[in-house]
Amino acid sequence: MSQKLTSKNLQELSELLDSENLSYQKCLFYSTQASDPTLKSKLGAYANNHRQRFEALLKYLNSHE
Repeated sequence: MSQKLTSKNLQELSELLDSENLSYQKCLFYSTQASDPTLKSKLGAYANNHRQRFEALLKYLNSHE
């Protein structure tokens, strides 16, 4: 049985989701702009990490509805 989240917890999760999504979008954008292959690869990996954290947070949030 899942526990209900408090409004403070929901606000914090919302801020984390926004932060991860923005970080993902920025890394993805900068990876498309980079000409150096190493930098492009690292930014792509960072984007993937932010996307995975976003999805994990969203999964956690959905499990507590």
